[in-house]
Amino acid sequence: MSWRYDVFACNNATDDHDKCEVMSGPPTHVNIPWRDAYRKAEELPHAVVESRYMGELPYKKTPHIVFEHIEGGGTCWLCGQRRGPLCKTGHGNKFVCDPCQRDMRRHHEQWAREAGTEPSQFTYVPIIDTLDREPQ
Repeated sequence: MSWRYDVFACNNATDDHDKCEVMSGPPTHVNIPWRDAYRKAEELPHAVVESRYMGELPYKKTPHIVFEHIEGGGTCWLCGQRRGPLCKTGHGNKFVCDPCQRDMRRHHEQWAREAGTEPSQFTYVPIIDTLDREPQ
């Protein structure tokens, strides 16, 4: 399959990036490998990585956001008080602060032990920290 990854930088003039709704303007990086796109987005104060299927199969070719970075982190999805990086959760990719990451990771590992399975090494861990462990 062929996927395209583009990085869009936020052009919001304020520092409150929690309220940004869309990234407008041309992408800052076009059609680069996904790991590179995530890392390039992390270098910017606020950016998103957009993915789009470019292959021949009859899949939708609508772009969708697969990664977002906000300098200092986004408002925590769980507590709503602190800030943290984008993490994979059972409810999709969400910003989660460090204390909530630790609590939810501990809960995830306990649930996996009780179910007799291995916990995911990617759940409630910052996505940017797992790039080198992701399969190609």
